[in-house]
Amino acid sequence: MKKQVKKKTVILVNPLNSETWACEDFTKTKDIDGILYVTVYKPENNKRTFLMRKDALRLSKSYS
Repeated sequence: MKKQVKKKTVILVNPLNSETWACEDFTKTKDIDGILYVTVYKPENNKRTFLMRKDALRLSKSYS
């Protein structure tokens, strides 16, 4: 029987405009033309998701 690991939501910050984003699985990426994207959402509204470049986001200082 496999042990299921619960993933913790990661809080990310876009350093260019200081927007805060949340990501359910930071390791699950989508490769489009050689650029890695992750699925993120605003912490206030998790119904609408976006694909954002993984290299454009940083872990929140309050998270780490």
